[in-house]
Amino acid sequence: MLVESVATLAGFEQSAITLRRSEDYLILVAAGVPDGFAGTRVPLSAMEEEMSRADDWGVWRYVPHERVSAEVLAYSHIPDVVPLDVEDAWHPLDMLFAPLHDDDGVLRGLLSVDSPRNGRKPGPEQMKVLTQYAGVARTLVLLALERETLAERVRITDEARGIVRQALGEPSLEMVLEACRSAVTECFDAIGLWLTAFHEDGVQATTSYAVGNDATPPFAEIDDVVIRLAHRYWTDQYVAHFSHARAEHPGLPQADAERLLAFLDRIGIGSVLFVPLGAGPECLGFLVLTRISDTPEWTAVERDAALDIGRDLGRAVANARQLARERAVADHLRRIDGYRMEMVNTLGHELRTPLFSMTANLELLDVDNLGPEDRRSVAAASRGAERMRAVIEDLLTMAQIADPERAFVPDRVDLRAVLLDVAEECRHAAAAKSQDCRIDAPEEPVLVAGSPDELHRMLANLASNAIKYSPEGSAIDVRLTADDDVVRVAFADAGIGISEPDQRQLFREFFRSTNPHALARPGTGMGLAIVDRIVRRHSGQVDVASQLGKGTTVSVTLPAFDPDLSGAPAS
Repeated sequence: MLVESVATLAGFEQSAITLRRSEDYLILVAAGVPDGFAGTRVPLSAMEEEMSRADDWGVWRYVPHERVSAEVLAYSHIPDVVPLDVEDAWHPLDMLFAPLHDDDGVLRGLLSVDSPRNGRKPGPEQMKVLTQYAGVARTLVLLALERETLAERVRITDEARGIVRQALGEPSLEMVLEACRSAVTECFDAIGLWLTAFHEDGVQATTSYAVGNDATPPFAEIDDVVIRLAHRYWTDQYVAHFSHARAEHPGLPQADAERLLAFLDRIGIGSVLFVPLGAGPECLGFLVLTRISDTPEWTAVERDAALDIGRDLGRAVANARQLARERAVADHLRRIDGYRMEMVNTLGHELRTPLFSMTANLELLDVDNLGPEDRRSVAAASRGAERMRAVIEDLLTMAQIADPERAFVPDRVDLRAVLLDVAEECRHAAAAKSQDCRIDAPEEPVLVAGSPDELHRMLANLASNAIKYSPEGSAIDVRLTADDDVVRVAFADAGIGISEPDQRQLFREFFRSTNPHALARPGTGMGLAIVDRIVRRHSGQVDVASQLGKGTTVSVTLPAFDPDLSGAPAS
């Protein structure tokens, strides 16, 4: 919406937002350019050289065509226009962009425009509009990056929680590590790990794992250094990113650092993340995650998540020492989950009140008497409010179905009737895109055991996705079948499809596709996560078959209603 607004209201044919990544710049979204331009990656060196050639135009930077480097042009979309024969004519190779810095002054992205409609370089009034949009772009980019970081944090935290659930209750440290080692190394893009636990009698036990390598390095050579660091770092809640480039850490003398580096060089490790393990005030050991080199570097998100895992694995090690602690750890995790559910519920309900006030005031505006620009602003605000409402509803739904304290008492539900209700609700959305929604369902009721509201939400989310990501005039096929013991419902569309890497993450909370065509459509990243939670609550399974650019089929399999196992009334 932002890049389209810049192009429309600032008088340019083209605009784009580019984000800085660790090794390059990624053109995230673009308006007024051919499909495929969004997603282009530009080397850091090329963009930094171009910025050094730019003139300062307030918050914007201008590079005249005679200074533009050939390397940047290779990654650019060049408008097919002929410059005007005037002094302030805009040349197709001219560049105008606004650097977007965070509060610490770090460059996080760029807002760029090209091809002014009047064919001239922007004047003072046009620059005022551009300056305003640069401020809006900065805010939106920082919010998007914050959300991206939050999503990554949620991913790693969820995986850590899964690791704890696997590890808790194992009778030995070796079995604890075997239950979680693959997940830990994959989560952190590591090649291996070693874990040392401190027993109550003062003896240390070390277990290691390396992808494709069964050799055990002589860890005892450095025990005197790392054991001392583990106790200090657990007290300080400190995680050490250690390598040749980062050898200085609290409590680590230079001589000890040199010993550690020599040891790592000998076993072929270039970088480690040293994580203390513990429970409460007691240090129970340490975890070391390893990489061959210092690239990519361990991020702040990874360090924070590693410390969380250190806490969780500390509890798992404690369980290996004393199985009776399992109940206390489980109670602690349930309290955390309960607090999270309570927090999400409170946040959702508190946001509803100001959102309702804002929406009500927007509806009171006499839009007919407003100018075109004001009407567009009101429409944009209304769309934003609607998206916020959708996010709040999804958060509350996710909190409700994920609440471990919420009892699940299934009713006897006619899934055919629920599906027909959903089809009627989605009819207008499909008709607006001239789509043909075809439903193949038995004439008789199709019974399952479950919650009618949750099953309705599940089918509505799948139908909404099929309509949203399918082109105008396409067909959507919905098929409901019932065998002796299972019920299946499948939504098949001929939409944009889903890449294989994205399919592996579809049911993760807050996940949005990496496909620019999918990102261009509004969404919260919660729809399929809600579907997955509902299906699992109903002892079912959801499967996705998709090809990028050819369409998607999402199938849900649920147990058929068994009257011998339930006396639930019909719904």
